[in-house]
Amino acid sequence: MSAPRVEIVVDELIVRGLTPPEARVLAAALEARLAVLAEAGLPSGRPAESFRRLPEVEASSPTGAGEAVAAAVWRGVGGGGSR
Repeated sequence: MSAPRVEIVVDELIVRGLTPPEARVLAAALEARLAVLAEAGLPSGRPAESFRRLPEVEASSPTGAGEAVAAAVWRGVGGGGSR
């Protein structure tokens, strides 16, 4: 039996209110945080594939925003858990 695989595809990341360099920092933080969360294992409670729109997040920096978005995505994938 093979190990579970996590694949999160972000088709479009719309960032408003940041400069292009800040938006790239946000995107990098999002990707890095999702990688860390994926290393911890799959969240439970959702089907293997799903599509949804998540609520807005608030943060005080581009890095913080990227991490907050990653956490929201992970909660969305896992059905609201705290992973």
